[in-house]
Amino acid sequence: MAKKDNKKVASTLTMLSMPPVANVTQTRFAEAFSTGKDWVCYGSDNKFPDFLYTLYLNSPTHGAIIDAKTMFTMGEGFACGEEQANFRGETFNEVGRKCTQDYHLFGGFAVQVIFNKAGKIAEIYWADFSKLRINKNATKAYWADDWSSYQTSPIEYDTFNLAMTNKTSQIFYYRGNSRTYYPIPSYYAGCTAIQTEMLIQDYHISNLKYGFTPNVVVNLNNGVPSDEEREAFEKKFREKFCSSTSAGQFLLSWNENKDNAITVEKLDDDNIDKKFLQLSKDTNESISIAHRLTSLTLLGRTPANTGFTKNEYLESYSIFQSTVIAPCQKEISRNFRKIMPDKDWSIKPFVVERNDE
Repeated sequence: MAKKDNKKVASTLTMLSMPPVANVTQTRFAEAFSTGKDWVCYGSDNKFPDFLYTLYLNSPTHGAIIDAKTMFTMGEGFACGEEQANFRGETFNEVGRKCTQDYHLFGGFAVQVIFNKAGKIAEIYWADFSKLRINKNATKAYWADDWSSYQTSPIEYDTFNLAMTNKTSQIFYYRGNSRTYYPIPSYYAGCTAIQTEMLIQDYHISNLKYGFTPNVVVNLNNGVPSDEEREAFEKKFREKFCSSTSAGQFLLSWNENKDNAITVEKLDDDNIDKKFLQLSKDTNESISIAHRLTSLTLLGRTPANTGFTKNEYLESYSIFQSTVIAPCQKEISRNFRKIMPDKDWSIKPFVVERNDE
């Protein structure tokens, strides 16, 4: 009687995938103190503003809301807005718009104040909030173009104080109503949703650029080659099929036999398109809630098949203006008034006219 051969047929699996999507970190607000440094670190790595700016640049919904809030807050501009603010030729409105964008993006803003020889204010400039750090007492501000290096040697400024003598240049540093050294932006709770929107975009563009076909298993049934032979084949396979006209990722299955045939099997996509559509809607809603946006129509986006009317738009605008924008306008005006109290810093809001016809 012949002895039964219990030898198992070998198989080797290799997952070939598209390049990874962009690195979206789980950065969270934190403040830290470094030995020998006079300033408080803005984030555990001292780069939290860079993280916030990355969200602004890479999330369409979040970026559009920041821009819209900036536009609505500045409205028709300051009452004194067309006066010259500095020798660079900028007006108070131009400086104000930059500060207002920082206010919505970072939760605070900064102004560089230049004094003349008599100790009077001669000019004001917008100061990039992301490049400034302060000390524990908020009496000093430190400016550096790049805070990523531990060896950074920033420029030191006194923070705004009209009572000081021999004033030349100071930094007016507004950090909102924060209980911490640095402000926390009002939309902070929506950062995860903002990153999710970024990942959804990166996933889709990676599918379009680097894949083969969505969810494919390629069975190679004519034996398991050596490691060197597998690597050479995989390299050629990538070069041939990973193009801008294909999408997804694929699995190579190296099998001892199956009549020496190569079969291609499509895996169930599990309705991934519907899941992404729902995820996108939920993400947009979460971002809007974090910003307290009453309606996406305020961004120029008209809902489809909802019967949305102009009156409803006006109502959404009115609520958003009174509950979100008006308090911001008062805060911006109040702080500019601290710098130059002799100017009229009141902001004329936008007026959306009702046309019943």
